[in-house]
Amino acid sequence: MPRRKSIAAIHPFDVRHGTDTSGILFGKEIARGTAIEPDDLTAYYGVAPSILETVLDHWLQLTAPKHSIERYTFLDIGAGKGRAMLLASQFPFRAVEGVELNKGLIAIAQRNIEIWQRDPHAAPLAPITLHNADATAHPLPDGPILAFLFHPFETVLLRRFLRHIESELTRKPRAFDLIYVNAEHGSSLDHHPAFTRLWEGRVAMSAADHVADLAAIAEQKEYGSTGDELCSVYRFTGRLPNFDALRAQIRNKIETLGTKETSHT
Repeated sequence: MPRRKSIAAIHPFDVRHGTDTSGILFGKEIARGTAIEPDDLTAYYGVAPSILETVLDHWLQLTAPKHSIERYTFLDIGAGKGRAMLLASQFPFRAVEGVELNKGLIAIAQRNIEIWQRDPHAAPLAPITLHNADATAHPLPDGPILAFLFHPFETVLLRRFLRHIESELTRKPRAFDLIYVNAEHGSSLDHHPAFTRLWEGRVAMSAADHVADLAAIAEQKEYGSTGDELCSVYRFTGRLPNFDALRAQIRNKIETLGTKETSHT
């Protein structure tokens, strides 16, 4: 008897909207044809809609954003097939932008955006733009930014990304908040002198999202499903002055002035 061919798990989000955001694509596949080391990437996996919606509500209600949501650009780092971008477009952001390295994923995400914009069930409020680029070097959009990371990078790339962000915001200051879902390398942000953690907690998926998550995870052995995600919200606050260095400069100045006074007497 021939073996029955397995059918890939499709998330209810895709069933409802006719999009293709399901499945897992590992780092070695995403990095193929690029200058990025495969081990520095994690994987593409679409964020659970209930997780993103809850964390966006927490950002709005618990962290006192500096501006109204209508002034922010939602920036999806490692946009993959675009599920987070589509979901975010249902909030009244000024714009939604995504940055993705892999050309194959870009093509899928672009088709998903086109389907979404015609879908009467979607009703996006924000325009969506997709960039095929390296997020650790791609220029940031103008105006206030809410960046979104669903754990796309291992430590090396995350630190490179944070250096890029600090350089961009030092050159052209503006409000910058960051949502980090599945925050496995949150310590890199916690120890960064230019970022401040505003909130952290575990966010549970809806029952439907958890069932879909279990079905997708069952198709591979690398990842598991707990039904929730560790999520954090950070704000770029800039580096505080080095008061020890300032005190040393003042002390040196006083000593220099004292030496000049002594030499004149």
